[in-house]
Formats: sequence, C-alpha cells, structure tokens
Amino acid sequence: MPDSAKIYLQIVTRDRASTRALPDDGALTIGRGQQAAIRLDDKAVSRQHAELIVERRRVRIVDLGGRNGTRVNGKRLLRNGERPLASGDVISIGGATLVLHADEAEETQTVEAAQSVAPTRIELGERVVLIAAPVMARVFELIRRLAASELPVLIRGETGVGKEHAAYAVHHWSSRAAGPFVAVNCAAIPQTLVESELFGHVRGAFTGAAGAREGLFERAGGGTLFLDELGELPPATQAKLLRVLEDGLITPVGAARPREVDVRVVAATNRDLAVEVESGGFRRDLYFRLASAPVEIPPLRERVHEVPVLASAFLEQASARIGRAPPQFGPGAVRLLLGHPWPGNVRELRNLAEYLVAAIPGETIEARDIRERLRESAVIAGVGPQRESEPEQEPEGAPEPTPDERPPLAEELKALERARMIEALERAGGVQKHAAALIGMPLRTFSAKLKQYGLKKG
Repeated sequence: MPDSAKIYLQIVTRDRASTRALPDDGALTIGRGQQAAIRLDDKAVSRQHAELIVERRRVRIVDLGGRNGTRVNGKRLLRNGERPLASGDVISIGGATLVLHADEAEETQTVEAAQSVAPTRIELGERVVLIAAPVMARVFELIRRLAASELPVLIRGETGVGKEHAAYAVHHWSSRAAGPFVAVNCAAIPQTLVESELFGHVRGAFTGAAGAREGLFERAGGGTLFLDELGELPPATQAKLLRVLEDGLITPVGAARPREVDVRVVAATNRDLAVEVESGGFRRDLYFRLASAPVEIPPLRERVHEVPVLASAFLEQASARIGRAPPQFGPGAVRLLLGHPWPGNVRELRNLAEYLVAAIPGETIEARDIRERLRESAVIAGVGPQRESEPEQEPEGAPEPTPDERPPLAEELKALERARMIEALERAGGVQKHAAALIGMPLRTFSAKLKQYGLKKG
C-alpha cells in the first residue's frame, strides 16, 4: 500500500492476500464481473454483489442483492440494505474477507501531559488491561469488532507487548465467552509431541500411550484456542491446522477417522510470517487463511507517552499487593524511562516496577536506582552501549540528586530528539518522509536515527 493511502481494504481470498487503497470520495463495486472495481473470482459471489461508497472519507457498504448475501462483522445485511463502516470492520462476501482500515494521524500529547493522564482500564472478566495511547485504543476497538465474527485472528507483535491479553479480549468479547479459553506456547512443546498435544491421541498410538488423551482443540471445544508463537509449528502440523480452520476436523494421532471440533483459533507470532512464507518456512495457504484478520500491536518504544503512565500504574499495583505506599519516580528517573528502548516492552516495564517496589524502600525512585538495570537490558538486547563506553557510575552512598540537577547535555538532547521523532511519527501516521519534514530533519538522517534509537529494526 502506498504511504499516502489513508483508507484501504485488506482483501483475503483462498489463495492470495492484497490491499486496495480507497479514494477520499467515490463508489467501488465489489463482484465477480469483469467491470467490478474490486473483483472477486469466486463462484459464490454475484457479478455485482455489493458497493462501497466513500464520501468525505466516510465509508458505507450497500448490498446489491447478491444471492449469497453480504455480512459485516458476522451479521448479514438486509437485501439491498446498507450500513456505515468503521476501521476494523470485517466484510464477508462468498469465500472472501475484506477488512477496512482507516489510518488517522492524531495530535500527540506532550510528555508532561501524558504523565497527568490516567490510563484507561479495559476490564476483561478477571483480567484488566491498561492503555494510555490513542494507537492502543484503536487496537482494542479493532479487536472488539473482529471478536463479533468467527474469523481466525492473527496477532502480531514483539515479545512482551501483551499478545495474550489481546487474544483473551477476542475471546471475552465474542459469543464464545462462556466457553473455555485455552492458551499454549507452541515453542514450548517438543516437536515430537506437537500433534499429540494439539489433536490428542488414541490408546497405543505410540510407545507410552497407555490410554486415549484429548488434545487442546477438544479441550477448547465451544471456546477459543490461543496458539502463541505460531511460527514454531512444524510443516506437517501446519497442514493439519489448516484443515481444522477450513473444515473443523481433527484427526488424533493413531485414529482412523477425523472428529469434528467447534473452536475459534487465535494465533500470535513475533515473526514476519510473510517473509517465512517466501523462504518456505511457513505454509502460504495457512498464512492467507490466518491473515484475513490481523491485529498489529506496536512496541512500547513507539508509544513513549504510555511509559510514565503505565510505570506509575504498575508501581501502584505492586505496592498494593504488599501493603506499602507506592513510591514515585523522580525527574531523573522519568528521563531514563523515556529514553530507554524497552526491548522487553510492557512486560519489562511491569517487571521493573515490581522489582523497585520490593527493593527500594524510599518514597522516591531516583535515576541511580534504575540506571544499571536499564543499561543491562539494553545491552542484552543489542540496542545499548557496552559497559566500556558507559560513563563512570556514581559511587555507593552518593547523595541524592536535587530536582535541579540534570544529566549530561548530550544525554538530555538525545532523549529529547528521540521523543520528538516518536511524536512526529505518530502525527505523520508512521510515514517517515512526513515525520522527518515535521521536525525539519533530512530523511536519510531521520532513517539512520530510527535505527540508532531502536525505533526501527535494522
């Protein structure tokens, strides 16, 4: 999709996935006919099946009387009926799935303003998710819409961004909420046992199989199965997973006949599966089946305004568990938090808060309380300086810094530059060229500094 496109469709059929930019104004016919603006080569689709109408960037869909109907978020439109669409809405026509995306650049808050904003609590039964960035509000709004359908959902994001919480939100907001939610990390299952764990086995299927055993698909019957680290599944298991998604059938190891299961699959990965497909490491047909409903969770370093807000919330939660008053971050500590690349994302931030509550007895957390821990995290992840290049650390028992003390000017300027670049990217909707122009930086310099500050994979 070109960078300039702000409204687009993700179109997934049985054998391919593509994107189609939409105009700010206009009408596009969807159908099997040669004249259709969005052509779907599917016998279940009428020649003129539906129409998308865009007026001042607002989108609505009109059913044109196609014989198999048009569904939005799982609900069928009335014949010749219409309804407005929002970003994340899922359109089902025949065997094709179309997802509307409307990217909107938003004015960002200053860091100071972000610190004064309370995080939004998303309550998912016994689970609570905290968010404090507009982009995360959009992510969970998309999840809420996808939950209304029966599509398999693919959640993409780095380790620690909260993919399991997102998967549970799909389950909680779906019609399957009363059923079980079963989560499994595919990377943690030995490859020789993957099929038995997922699909079960019959007695005598292999050495040690003294009795029949249900697999995770059957245990999740009527509910949701969350497959974390999906890219770790071996090719033979990928083929069997595709059959489950298409036909609802599993074959336990050693069984002669398949069994029906009623399960919704939500998968997650920190890999680029499109690249894995090209290299032969992941099945193309399975990727297209899963890619019909993708959810992208951005890393914490790309939503820097959440850091002080979430950090304070995590301090309060950890303090409440042990019955102490929550400490506060001092100005120097806040600057270090804002400048850290957070390779472990939200999980790393939560773990840091729990450590500080347990280890720091004072009312205020200073920069020296977190500097070494953050430095080690960055070095291990390969996004920070080695110990030899670190400035000499303050000696044990050094006096507490006063609020007027500041870090070296070069360090402060780097933190400011990084924060400004993140703000510019948010305002420009992620388009580097526009973001660079907003802060008057040459594009080549902007791209190089993205890598330098850990804002872009090199």
